[in-house]
Amino acid sequence: MNIKIFIISACSILSLYANESVSSEASHFVGGAVMAGGVTAIVDQYYPEYKSDRGIIGFEVSSIAIIAEQSIEYALNGNARGQLLDAASHIVGSALGAFITDKYILLPVVKDSASDGKYVGLTVHHSF
Repeated sequence: MNIKIFIISACSILSLYANESVSSEASHFVGGAVMAGGVTAIVDQYYPEYKSDRGIIGFEVSSIAIIAEQSIEYALNGNARGQLLDAASHIVGSALGAFITDKYILLPVVKDSASDGKYVGLTVHHSF
């Protein structure tokens, strides 16, 4: 609990300003990956009825959040190019973070498809 309080305090004290540098866009990319991965894991843990769609939910929540945040930034400060670049970097990171968390970090889930029936996401191929 103490570490959470420290992190929240540090983030509220620091005043961070983004620019259009590679490091700024990389931080948006990593932030999107972490946010989407976190939302995906939360959906997996606390909303079992949505486990089969957890990756897309993580991606959507993260993407909607950054679009809302960058829209507010644009309304306050302008700089449409910078805001679009930040949002695009975040969304690409969100896609990667949600995909990796869904397919490789969390346990596989049995999916129920109307056309294919129930299946597990495991495929084995062998060349003869």
